[in-house]
Amino acid sequence: MRTTSQWYDDGLTLLDSGFFESAIECFDRVLEAEPRDAKAWALKARALSGMGSYEEVIECLDAALELDPLDAQAWSEKASCLTGLGREDEAARCEREAQRILEGQEIVSTARTEPVASIYGVANGLASDTVSIIAADEKEAWFAYKPDQGVTRLTLSNRRVQSYVQGEGLTSSAVRCIVLTQEAVWLGTDQGLSRFDRGTESWAHFSEETGLDARIVNDVVADAELLWVGTDSGLFVMDPTTGRSVACPSGPDPKVIDHLVGDGDRIWCGANHERAGLSVFEKSTETFESLEVGPWVQGMLLFPPDNTQALWVARRDGITIVDRTTRDTREIPLPAMVVTGIAISVNQLMVGTDQGLAVVEVEEGQVVVKEIEVGLRQRVTAVCATRSREWVATEDQGVLCLTYS
Repeated sequence: MRTTSQWYDDGLTLLDSGFFESAIECFDRVLEAEPRDAKAWALKARALSGMGSYEEVIECLDAALELDPLDAQAWSEKASCLTGLGREDEAARCEREAQRILEGQEIVSTARTEPVASIYGVANGLASDTVSIIAADEKEAWFAYKPDQGVTRLTLSNRRVQSYVQGEGLTSSAVRCIVLTQEAVWLGTDQGLSRFDRGTESWAHFSEETGLDARIVNDVVADAELLWVGTDSGLFVMDPTTGRSVACPSGPDPKVIDHLVGDGDRIWCGANHERAGLSVFEKSTETFESLEVGPWVQGMLLFPPDNTQALWVARRDGITIVDRTTRDTREIPLPAMVVTGIAISVNQLMVGTDQGLAVVEVEEGQVVVKEIEVGLRQRVTAVCATRSREWVATEDQGVLCLTYS
């Protein structure tokens, strides 16, 4: 039987990873046992905000504030939700309350502790010193390589390393995506989809032979009991228990989908292709809408800057911020850099480029791009981050892991 602490940790991991519905389920389990846990109410509100359920967000924040009326962040988040609902007067009162609390507190600015650095490469059991994909949570890190060298699993508690290739776990050694959920690791390949059960350490495979009507799998989003699968032939929804899939009607032109982000009622689809960029699939109407953000999408994620969790789209020549409601866009150019990937790190973005790692920070509503020393003048091939670690892979140099206490 899982403890409240375990549900809490799982909820935080799922929230950080953008799996909002699953995070809500975890926080609900916490609240069943501890209904007066103000932080759990606030975290559930944050997950609901990621799904755009603003009325429910306000209900959860009210519950949190009844238990902890001095939570300035909860007051500020409530103000943002009320603003989104057009209730400006109420929002202003909440923002004033947040400011009053902050002004009454002694604000002590503490520098972030220096991280502990570790390097992983061939000498540590990886199959190659050039890693093309990193996926990690607080328990494990998974690495994939190009071309066709399978994956490596690193257990963080004991640094155990285990590699898998075709015939020894994987349906194919050509891995195109790795997605970690609470129960499983999903790996898209050029020959279908593989599932690694994290409890039993057993494998299952899904391909055209089992009912998955697509061969090349580029990305996956786990959504409640279903799996959304981005492929070279469009977007599919799959039942993991049967392996059967259904193609979503219409779709982008061309059909290629390389990156997915789940957003409650929507699935955002990005294509790393010269004739395609960003589109969004509305579940309720089963329709696609193409957005003019430009081609060559290298990655996508949900990120503030203003507690609304905008969609940030990394393209080769910069970043496009998309308002998920209005579809308005804002361009953040990255001159003289080719973007290779993107990840959330604490309160900023890590952007991998062919010139090293850049950091994107939001300062008083302004987006600021900064180069940092990690991987300077080297091609960053993959980036990933969790609540306590940052992972950066550079070409032929292995993977740098920065662990924060």
